[in-house]
Amino acid sequence: MELRINRAVKEGKKVSYAIESGEPMSYDVDCGEGINIVMAPPEAKKAFQDLTFEMLQPYPHSVGVKDSVIAYWKDYAALDYKRIFLCDGSISGLYLINRLFLEKGDRVLGYVPQFSTYQTDVEMNGCVYDQVLLKKEENYKFSAEDVLEMLNEQHKLVYLDNPNNPTGQIIPISEIEKILRAARMKNVFVIVDEAYGDYMPKQNSAVQLADRYDNLIVVKTFSKGFGLAGLRAGYLVLPSELVRYVNNISNPYAMSELSRSVAARTIKDEAFLEVLMEKTSQIKRQLLALKLRNISIAETADTVSICLLTHHNTEVDLANEFAKRRILVISGKDFHNLGKNSVRLRVPGESEIEKVLNALKEIDEN
Repeated sequence: MELRINRAVKEGKKVSYAIESGEPMSYDVDCGEGINIVMAPPEAKKAFQDLTFEMLQPYPHSVGVKDSVIAYWKDYAALDYKRIFLCDGSISGLYLINRLFLEKGDRVLGYVPQFSTYQTDVEMNGCVYDQVLLKKEENYKFSAEDVLEMLNEQHKLVYLDNPNNPTGQIIPISEIEKILRAARMKNVFVIVDEAYGDYMPKQNSAVQLADRYDNLIVVKTFSKGFGLAGLRAGYLVLPSELVRYVNNISNPYAMSELSRSVAARTIKDEAFLEVLMEKTSQIKRQLLALKLRNISIAETADTVSICLLTHHNTEVDLANEFAKRRILVISGKDFHNLGKNSVRLRVPGESEIEKVLNALKEIDEN
């Protein structure tokens, strides 16, 4: 039988570092998945204790999580129920945005490396992803000017993740705003994916620009800083002009009732994120303080839980070197504009950092 499926899907090749396996991993230290293992949110643990079977019987209708999101951002944006769209993690929100905007042959602008699954989805929609390269010779530091130089009216969307995945660098909100202004003049929407946004100061979130720019979509998740990746909970902050169109294609039952209940209580604990950033910074600074001869660390922020390591020898398979020492990292091969001599490393817990530091020094010396 001939498979009469979408040609872009049939002929495309997915680039992703997501892992699905029921088998235990053969590693002692997981520095791969972008989850929070440094500390768990106390309010989430309490919320789980209050879950009941009866909450699963009806479809999810509660808006408590939206109330909590509105309260969380009240000093930065005047949000309402309609402008907040719940989704099963931020990745579902990104898929929804692409479905809303993209038609075959459209163009999206984004810098690389960044979250590779988004670029793959653009291409699976039969669209073109124009890449603004972060330059190795500039230590992969983000440049708004480079984005603006490539931006034109042919682009439907601009995609920016902030903080960047895999480098862990924070893009100043002033740079985001430069791109928003230029994009609005060209009738282009800008997606700011803040999956790792809870690892940067709240004042740097693009949510604060949501009331001033009608071409801005902010993507948020509970998977990273709040440590609830398995909950599959996230949300979009949209301009009011998009609301009725998103309603045409959205799932009104996204996020289970259990997820809504736990997320609604977890986000109220803002003090948790302050402590998390400080603890993450304490651990990460030990990595950044290493004097390495053959391995460089790209532009990064010490509060963000991930960083990009690159070996100067392009023949070195850096992920494999870590694997030999039973440490899981994400290979640069899973990102555009990187190779096997790079890895994304997520900050380990306090009890594991010494093993990671020793492995990194050993790899650097060989």
